[in-house]
Amino acid sequence: MAEREPNAHQFTLDEALGADTTRFMDLGNPDYAYMFGFLQADGHLAKGAGQKGSLTVEINVRDISILREFQRLTPYNSSVTERTRSTNYAENHRSVTWTLCSLEARTKLNQLGLPYGRKSKKITPPRVEFSRRDYLRGVIDADGSVGYTGKGFPFISLTTASTAIGAYLCHYAKKITGAERIIKRNARDAIYNIVYTMETAQALSAHLYYPGLPVFGAQAGSS
Repeated sequence: MAEREPNAHQFTLDEALGADTTRFMDLGNPDYAYMFGFLQADGHLAKGAGQKGSLTVEINVRDISILREFQRLTPYNSSVTERTRSTNYAENHRSVTWTLCSLEARTKLNQLGLPYGRKSKKITPPRVEFSRRDYLRGVIDADGSVGYTGKGFPFISLTTASTAIGAYLCHYAKKITGAERIIKRNARDAIYNIVYTMETAQALSAHLYYPGLPVFGAQAGSS
């Protein structure tokens, strides 16, 4: 496994201290609502000794612009690094990782509903006011897919282990499209696979990916 950081950038302490931290993770802001949904699905919050710890998000290098935007939105020291490693799918898989270590930032995220450690079954929609469609778009971009089937039919889907997230998507999608889904874990790995197709997928996608939405680059979960 080869690791490299040729494009790594880290905010300076002066930049961090000069930034306004009071609005960080205001989920009424579409940018932060999207970011929080993405972090709940694809982020990892880890504790270390004492007050140490980190939040990390690792995705395909093609989606680096998403992490650059997260870095821009975060008024604390953070870094974006690249690495190349062998995986089951590719001998030279290039990924990019965003790392945030600030205790203040981690505490805020944890209080909003990003658990430490294993979280896939624990995550729930925020219990504060939040921009709902931007939040769901973040979840789907991280753990879902938007595109066309092999026969050219539109679809939008989400794969999640969280009952609360799966139920929330179904509830929200019914309000927008009228289509009802009853979630059920699959027998193989106890995961929910929620799929919308055809006109329902078009209507839901048009609502979630609305004109003028915050731009984060390519959809990490898209096909």
